[in-house]
Amino acid sequence: MKQLLFIVSRPPYAGVGVFEQIETAMVAAVFDAQVSILFRNLGVWNLAPDQSGQRLHRRTMSKILSGLGEYDIERLYVCQDALDNSSLVLSDELPLEALDAQGQARLIQDCDSVIGFQS
Repeated sequence: MKQLLFIVSRPPYAGVGVFEQIETAMVAAVFDAQVSILFRNLGVWNLAPDQSGQRLHRRTMSKILSGLGEYDIERLYVCQDALDNSSLVLSDELPLEALDAQGQARLIQDCDSVIGFQS
């Protein structure tokens, strides 16, 4: 089984890139890839529990992320430094594991492909 890592480093409503990236991860999981997602840099803001895309006429990222388990995407990681710098308080709804720089490097090395969208 191919191991794919999606690195989300953009905030949730700065274009459609993050939504497309998460949807691509879901499609990959449907086709039996082992999918992991790492949130880092400004991407940690996708994990904010009390958000709403309604005012921007967009889907709400927290609702999309809560459905990842339905696609067997349960390997979710967050950059410890970015989390500390954001002062963001995460909910317990997502099974997130915080990784330091060394842990992130090991994660990247252990995956067959790393996908990070630029837009």
